[in-house]
Amino acid sequence: MNVGVRELKAKLSEYLGRAAAGESVIVTDRGTPIVRLVAIDGGSAIQRGIEEGWIDPPRRTGLDPIEPYLSKRSTLDVLDEDRG
Repeated sequence: MNVGVRELKAKLSEYLGRAAAGESVIVTDRGTPIVRLVAIDGGSAIQRGIEEGWIDPPRRTGLDPIEPYLSKRSTLDVLDEDRG
């Protein structure tokens, strides 16, 4: 689909939505094509970096289990002491 610069400026959101939906929007200036609006890949920048090799993937996933710590003082007591 072709659209002039003036029309694009007037209805930018509409044409961005069309491009995001997969439609190719060619912007013209006085009838001459100057740019094409197309959707970018939906993948994350981190995933793209891993695929391109400039980010190392994690060696492990998940967190170690947390061991509870039982204190002799309550949280409110510690806050009162801290706040003076």
